[in-house]
Amino acid sequence: MIRSDRLLYDIAPEGFGERHCESWDTWRVRAHTMLPQFPDEVLEQWLYRHWKGVLCNWGWLDFSAMSFTKQSWSSDKILSEICTPHDDVIDKLSRRMSNPIFQRSWLVQNMQDTGTWPVAPIVLEYERDLYATNGRVLKAPFNLLEGHHRFAYLKNLSENHEFIQDKHEIWVAKIPVH
Repeated sequence: MIRSDRLLYDIAPEGFGERHCESWDTWRVRAHTMLPQFPDEVLEQWLYRHWKGVLCNWGWLDFSAMSFTKQSWSSDKILSEICTPHDDVIDKLSRRMSNPIFQRSWLVQNMQDTGTWPVAPIVLEYERDLYATNGRVLKAPFNLLEGHHRFAYLKNLSENHEFIQDKHEIWVAKIPVH
């Protein structure tokens, strides 16, 4: 696997985590020069908003070889086929949804009202299990890269027999095997 941490450093939003961070519109132009195959929604939701987390957790992936398709999956397929090495986090976030404090969250309210997520999560499709640099295993063929809160909330809605849409959009990222 080709490491992308250098590339990620090069496209870091200027002032990330500070009061005056580079604007999305300015950063987008710069990021597209190095990652032209990345859809705007993926760039904004994943790399721009979560740059440091992406660098720390996913910098070992080959970003320059990633390709993306937006797909519509059933709730059952999402909940049964998408894995994550962070099941503990998913369970914790899912339980939080019943806490009155989290009930006021715009994301929880939005998902309860619409029965789906406002932005498609990002899922990695790969032919074999991958071993992350932190020792965790990404189980093939589908692993959640971005959207852990949304995934957990959908899981909670489903487990509690709340209203959810039949279909949900997801971004599927693929990396060719080298």
